[in-house]
Amino acid sequence: MSENYAICTYPFESAQISMQGDVYVCCPPWCRSFSFGNIYEQSFDQIWNGEKAKEFRRQFINGNYNICDLNLCVKDCSHNVVPTETAPKPKTFIFCYDATCNVKCIFCRSCHQKQDLTYFNEHMDEIIYDMLENAQNVVLSGVGECLFSPHSRKLIKRISEIYPDIKFSLISNGILCDEKTLTELGIVNKLLSVTVSLHAVKKKTYDKLVIGGDFNRVVKNLRYLSQLKKDGKLTNFILNFVVNAYNYKEMIPYMNMAEEIGATVGFLELLKLETNEDVYQKLNIFNEKHPEYNNFVKILKNPVFHSGNCTINDCMLNLKPVSFLQSLKNKFKKI
Repeated sequence: MSENYAICTYPFESAQISMQGDVYVCCPPWCRSFSFGNIYEQSFDQIWNGEKAKEFRRQFINGNYNICDLNLCVKDCSHNVVPTETAPKPKTFIFCYDATCNVKCIFCRSCHQKQDLTYFNEHMDEIIYDMLENAQNVVLSGVGECLFSPHSRKLIKRISEIYPDIKFSLISNGILCDEKTLTELGIVNKLLSVTVSLHAVKKKTYDKLVIGGDFNRVVKNLRYLSQLKKDGKLTNFILNFVVNAYNYKEMIPYMNMAEEIGATVGFLELLKLETNEDVYQKLNIFNEKHPEYNNFVKILKNPVFHSGNCTINDCMLNLKPVSFLQSLKNKFKKI
């Protein structure tokens, strides 16, 4: 196929490894956990252009996005590409398998997860050479704290040594996202983006949501990251905010804080996980039966959530999913 399309590029340019070794192109809930394969069972080459990968790409090429949960998707990923069933190795690689963390967010996990990283430690260089030959950007981590984990810190250093031109995108809780840590890892001048998961503007709210965190330290580090962006050493500075019953009233002041420090905001819907079942019902402000649901809907009507500084999915803005599906199909069409 030689025609240019405006299409979601993730199936053609991005790969993500989960804790179980499964390879996805996007956050698993957003692509309905459609895995291309497992690195414990096949080589990456076999996975990336295997039959499951081709099947996934075919659907996108045909304008069929039913394989994705479009109510959750907030990605602005429409670019002009020449889509084909097979693809070169990914430009973006997301290492999302190391769950080692220094805090416990109550909507994420109730305890620290024990994980065997022996395979990755023993095969680190092999993994890097096998997967990253075309990579321009490496993302860490999404399921833990990459700046805390000894394994992820080692991975960052090895990638930087083997492929010195690769840029890094970090997803962090912000506690260790300071000059000292980034300098030790040698990536101050190799940052494409930093996303800080901060779910409150008030320390009292933060302490209810993040067990073992340090709100004041995070705020201090946000100022440091803001200066990096001003100095041109950081392209994208993003704040992620998982909306729930404890923090939804802080969404508007959160936007004001983000504007002050030069960050964009991603508001994310609370997901039900095996690790948060004990608090999900209490925190799930998206449930129409929740006692504070109507107040939540009123807040979402504020025009600030339609600004260019905010990413929020249409479902959260109380729009009908069918209208979002149609708008996406119109957006990702042949041009």
